[in-house]
Amino acid sequence: MDAIDTWKRAGALADPQLAASVLATDAVLVSPLTTRFTFCGPAEIEELLAGVFEILGDYRYERDVRGDGEAFLSAWARVRGVDLHELQHLELAGDGTISRITIAMRPLVALTAFAREIGPVMARRQGSSATARKLALAGALLDSVAGTGDRKFIPLAAPRRVR
Repeated sequence: MDAIDTWKRAGALADPQLAASVLATDAVLVSPLTTRFTFCGPAEIEELLAGVFEILGDYRYERDVRGDGEAFLSAWARVRGVDLHELQHLELAGDGTISRITIAMRPLVALTAFAREIGPVMARRQGSSATARKLALAGALLDSVAGTGDRKFIPLAAPRRVR
């Protein structure tokens, strides 16, 4: 089993340690939420994945497209009752370990549901309950606005055949 297959198995099993076991020592995970920081090294990425696996349910990969030293994966999960579609670009180091992970998520309502959950989870894991409360309030606001937009306003721009 190669690093990509092990990475996928780790996702299916919600096993952050297994995922970290196939990361290069200088691995980087690019946040789907911000450009302000990345997660660097197996320990930081494992900690993030532990939080992610805490909040995502029904995680399953549907596509796996591989090229020379890279793979593009498509996965689905549920967060706060919303279907989340995740795209992952995995880059491999010369030794076959995963050196860079870039993640994108859609739709917006799923992304904000994810942000609403992951911020407080990570703050609590870092020992800051006050920050967790702030992030919970900010996340609820963003999620509420996105949810309202998804239900009431986005449909106004749908193709006529859908309305």
